[in-house]
Amino acid sequence: MIQSLHFKRAFWLGYENQLVSCPILEDGTIQDWNYEPVYLVHRWYKHTNLLPYDIDCLFKIHARLVQTDKGELYDIKIKEVA
Repeated sequence: MIQSLHFKRAFWLGYENQLVSCPILEDGTIQDWNYEPVYLVHRWYKHTNLLPYDIDCLFKIHARLVQTDKGELYDIKIKEVA
């Protein structure tokens, strides 16, 4: 799981390596029950048009998760901040 300060969300790989995310609250906890696939980014990201920087951040997060994936169920621990 990776916490993104840019998006204020936690990201991990879900079923069939689908990139999913959930909100991070102000106290640092996450709402893992409130997750959704990243392809629905328009629901949680405040800008209607993603900037190239935003897309690059999402690609880097996904690439890092794929590189470190062990094929196990996710553990709700923030392992890395991006």
